[in-house]
Amino acid sequence: MDWDNIRVFLHIARTGRVIDAAKALALDHSTISRRLAKLEESLGVQLFERAGRRLRITSAGEDLRRSAVKLESIVLQEIGGLGAETTTGMTGRVRIGAPEGLGVGYLGGRIAAIMQDYPNLDIELVALPQTYSLSSREADIAISLDRPEEGSLATRKLTDYELGFYATRDYLGRNGFPQTLNDLTGHTLCGYIAGLLNTRELAYLDIADLKLAMRFTSTSIIAQCAMIESGMAMGVLPAYLAAGKHLLVPVLQPSFLLRRSYWLSVHEDLRRHARIRKTVELLTAAVRRERSLFAKASSTRDTSAS
Repeated sequence: MDWDNIRVFLHIARTGRVIDAAKALALDHSTISRRLAKLEESLGVQLFERAGRRLRITSAGEDLRRSAVKLESIVLQEIGGLGAETTTGMTGRVRIGAPEGLGVGYLGGRIAAIMQDYPNLDIELVALPQTYSLSSREADIAISLDRPEEGSLATRKLTDYELGFYATRDYLGRNGFPQTLNDLTGHTLCGYIAGLLNTRELAYLDIADLKLAMRFTSTSIIAQCAMIESGMAMGVLPAYLAAGKHLLVPVLQPSFLLRRSYWLSVHEDLRRHARIRKTVELLTAAVRRERSLFAKASSTRDTSAS
């Protein structure tokens, strides 16, 4: 049985669509379809049924999926990790999945140093407001707001971080400087779209019994930050994202601060690979060196606008 055909099958089983499997494997649609047909012919069973635009796995396909996952684990862990302890250089690709704020606002600039030190290493940074599945191979290294409770994962806390309200001096000059949480009810606020949150850790404005109305909402913390910087609204931002943005003024700090955590996870199948292990070490070291950046909200209070 051809391992390449098994890989194709697994990607289709995980995505439910031939076109998505083709993108993930960098193959054309016809090649994916041909390999799937060849696998079904060799096994003498139908592995998928068409359900609209998606493929629904059959009972025979589910049996093969369970076996194929075990085979994939052996390939990745025992074969792919050969020589990991003696490899001095790093080559290949590492895909890092991270929340958008951390990925765009912090990791993007720090990954450059890793690439400079290891020119044969290719890094893919997926920075989206979503949760990444390591078991589905959506990423090699995943950073999340929630600590994973299931799966064969090696997880560590990357860092705690603080968040607080920010606005521009121009906004505060027009609308006044709130002194208490109750004062926020008269302000223009921005935040996340409640119905599209991938974790309750992002529900920043669910504050006690306050009914805070938001005129601008987005799934993107970067878009929220841009709105706050425009002077049209006030909102909650991570300290590391607000750092260096000189237009922004901390509001209601340190009396009101939120604390959250980032968790870094790697699938057990990949943790022995030199490029994965070293990338985790370098990312962790960078965050530790700049730990104050993640807790800067409480130390940058500016009362000049009050």
